[in-house]
Parts: sequence; structure tokens; C-alpha cells
Amino acid sequence: MAKPRRRDANYLAVLIDGAFYFTAMTFVAAATVIPTFAKELGASPLVIGLAPMLANMGWMLPQLFSARYVQQLTRHRPYVLTMMGSQRLCFLLIAILCWLIPVAKTKTLLLAFLGIYLLSHILDGIGSVAWLEFVAAAIPERTRGTLFASRTFISCLTGLAAGWLTSLTLARFAFPANFGFLFLWAFLLFATGWTIFAHLSWEEPRKLPLEPSPSLADYLGRIPMILRNDIPFRGYVVGSMLLLFGQIGLAFFSVYSLERMALPPSYVGYLSMSMTTGQLLAAMFAGRLADAQGHKINLQLSCTAMGLAALITLLPANMTLTLLIFTLMGIANTTYGVSRLPIVMEYATEGYRSVYAGIVNTLLAPVVLITPIIGGRLVEASGYKTLFATALIVNAMAIWVFFTRVQDPRNLHKQAQVFSETL
Repeated sequence: MAKPRRRDANYLAVLIDGAFYFTAMTFVAAATVIPTFAKELGASPLVIGLAPMLANMGWMLPQLFSARYVQQLTRHRPYVLTMMGSQRLCFLLIAILCWLIPVAKTKTLLLAFLGIYLLSHILDGIGSVAWLEFVAAAIPERTRGTLFASRTFISCLTGLAAGWLTSLTLARFAFPANFGFLFLWAFLLFATGWTIFAHLSWEEPRKLPLEPSPSLADYLGRIPMILRNDIPFRGYVVGSMLLLFGQIGLAFFSVYSLERMALPPSYVGYLSMSMTTGQLLAAMFAGRLADAQGHKINLQLSCTAMGLAALITLLPANMTLTLLIFTLMGIANTTYGVSRLPIVMEYATEGYRSVYAGIVNTLLAPVVLITPIIGGRLVEASGYKTLFATALIVNAMAIWVFFTRVQDPRNLHKQAQVFSETL
């Protein structure tokens, strides 16, 4: 076990890097900036919906396959640093392309952006399972909620300034150079967080892998067995599927808000600031709530907030309600973000966390893939109101599942041995 001083250093490393990371993401927010950028490049509603989907799908899909490799590592930190660094360089490349590709070739820029944006999240996903093992070994269970919420809280305070700078940048510079600067600001913050994490973090290597590396067929063959026998984990996977499908309108909230309020693209910064305010509010309670009561309650709050955002979108438009929509989206994102990884750590035992994380994220990837496609088709066929009504219904279903079918892993640990201990 790491010495207290070194464990504290790891706590600070994860905290500071996370604060820089999430501040950087304000400049390239998947719910506001990215859809607006795609729209300005002439993307159809379907492609606009696909843009943030690429972020989630690219992050989730490769995790099960990388988990097999990560499970055999005696040290996770070098692998994490390599993947983190590669992922963050992608945003610098996008910035450069925004300045180099002529404004007349928007289709070329759109295709290049979508490809590199997908690559950045694939790299992030490949590294995240190792990062999960690193955090689980370095950070005690009862402090993880507070740690994740503290990262969000700090980044929300700085994110308010980032939202203001986003609007200023979009208004002051011509398209697409203005978005190029946003990607540059994000990269600079990403790079700073990576440097601090590399300097502070420390890891005590495991002596040997827990077991010989299975063949890919044997490894994949464990998935049905885990889902069949670990009933509580299976319930969580089903609930998470509904939660993510409930985000069907995520890519369209900003586009629809700008259109029906007749606002210029520069106002996307104010929408980001409103969403950051919601994240800030949620960060003030989500971490302590999870540490004290478990992470399930945050997932319930996430479904509820996203459902309310969809409901308000169906009401007559005004600026106050528009800002409230994005505040609720911020609450939904933060409560989900604080608990989505820690709860997986608690379902599985040491050495199998990467496997469980890989299973849940890879199984959720198809949901992330089809959700924006369905959303884009709904917009094209029936309009935005049908889309947001669908989001409302799905979130209501997710709320019901999390309240009645998902068991908190902390209660399970008190009752019986978890399934992963028997593998």
C-alpha cells in the first residue's frame, strides 16, 4: 500500500489534473461548442447528433479490449501518461487545421475534425481503464466521491471564466479561426494538467499479474457469465443504458435554443456558463452525498435533472427557461460524472475493476452510437418537440429502474461476497 504522503500526492495529482481537464472541456463542450461548430461547418442534424456521440462511443467501445491488456500490467501510470498525452495532442491538431484549411473548404474541415475528435476519445478510452485501476489503488473508497466532486467544483469556478472567454473568442475572431482558438485554449489547459499529474503521481507496482493472460476468446467468454451471475451489476448496466439513451437530445439543446431564441453563435458561451453553474451547484453536494450514501443516488439525480431539462424545452421559449435547461444539464452531467466510475469500482474487486469497467462501457457503446442517430432522425422527421418528448419518457423509465431495480454495491458488500471475488 502507498505511504500516506505518496497517497496524498496522488490525490492532489488526480484532483489538479481533473480540474484542468474539465476547465479545458468548457472550451470544447460536447453539449454546446461541438454541435455549434458542426452546424457552422454546414453539418446536417444527423451529423450534429453524431459529433458528441463520437466522444462517448470512442471513449467506451475500446475499453473491454484494452482491459485485457491492462489487467496484466504491473504498473499502470506509464500507460496512463502515454494515452493521456496522445489524446490531448489531438486538440492541438484540430486547432491547427482550423487555421490552415481555407474557410471555403468547410466539408474538408468537418471530416478532418470528426476523425480527429473520434481518435482523441478512442485514446482516452484506451487509457481510462488503466487510470481507473490507478485511482482505485491510490484513493480510498470513502474519499473518491469527494475527490471527483472537488475536481468538478474547481473546474466549474474556472469554467465560468472559460465560458465568458468562449463567447469573447467566438465574437472577436472570424470563423473558423475563432473555434481554432477554443481548441488551442483547451490544449494548453490539458497540457498543464498532464504535466502536473506526471510530476506528482506515484505508483507502487504489483509484483505479478493476478493470473496468466487469457486468450481473447476466453476473455470475451467471461462477459456472459458475469452478466448472468452478477445480478446487481447486470441491473446497473440496464439502468445505465436507459440513462444514456435519455441523453438523446443532448446534442440538440444548444442548436434548438439558439434557433428558437434567434441568438447568434457567440451566445453558446453563455449557455456553457449556465451549464457550468449547474455543475458547480451539483459539485457542492454530489461528492459528499456519494461518500455518505453511495453512488446510486447521484445516478438517480442525473436521470431526474435530464428529464426536467427535456420537459422545460417543451414549454414556451424565454431566456430564463433556456438558461435553466442548461443548468439542469450541468447538474445531470456532474452527478453522473461523479459516480459513474466509482460505482463500478465498488461492484468489482481489486484486479477486476478494469474488466468490469470495460464490460459496462463497451456494452453501453452501442447505445451511445444509436442514440444520436435516432435523435437526428426524429428531428428530421418530426421536429425538435418530438425529440425532447422522447427524452422525457426515457428518463422517466430510467428513474423507475434506478429506484426499483438497481442495488447499491455498498449494501451488497454488507450482505454477501461480490461475484468478481469468485472468478
